[in-house]
Amino acid sequence: MDFSHLSEPLMASMIGALATVAAALVQLRISWRKEIKERERGQPITKKTRRGPVIVVFALLAAAAVGGFALSQYFVSLREGDRDSLRADLQSKLSEINATATRLEQARMNERRQIETEVQRADASRFGEEGAAASVVVGPCKPEGTPGARQACTEQSALRIAICARVPAAANVKEVQLYIASENSKQPWQESRVQPGQEAGEARFAEKFSERSDGDAKQVCQRFANWSGEKSRIARILVKYAF
Repeated sequence: MDFSHLSEPLMASMIGALATVAAALVQLRISWRKEIKERERGQPITKKTRRGPVIVVFALLAAAAVGGFALSQYFVSLREGDRDSLRADLQSKLSEINATATRLEQARMNERRQIETEVQRADASRFGEEGAAASVVVGPCKPEGTPGARQACTEQSALRIAICARVPAAANVKEVQLYIASENSKQPWQESRVQPGQEAGEARFAEKFSERSDGDAKQVCQRFANWSGEKSRIARILVKYAF
């Protein structure tokens, strides 16, 4: 047993009980020896002499009670100490478990964000490869002049419009594909592709595209002119981009 953690009152009780027991045992031995000698000499045993062992027995009982109480308190203190130690260990383990759970949750969230970022990047790359498209129908050219006068429409007098496709602000434009088709044309777009600055049926795209900010995105625009006085044109652009 480890007596180093006993409180001072408990230690004093145990020492007192041990001293009382020792003194009672000494007194009982002296009384018994004295009684034996008196019996050997044939002397009568007085009431005082007879009460001596009884008193010693009561003293032993009292000392035993005190010692038992002190010993029980000692065991109680040991149990409380073990309980406090166990509680501290459990609290430490719970703290470790909570910290581990927090780290795992953080790692899971980071992994989830990483996966979402990769998915978004993959989607953005796929969208960039597919491209952002825009198209518009441009009617026949109507030259300004005297009403009823026959006046030819020219490229210089034709109305120029900008056709714009919206792409992410961080996108880098890789290519702008241009298409010109008649309004009622049934041919695939690939057969209607033209190069920047190339004339196609009295219609033409500008040679260069431009970019302009549009909130959290940007617009890629290509100017177009149709100077045909009879036919409408469908002008289409397809902007391919990457990050």
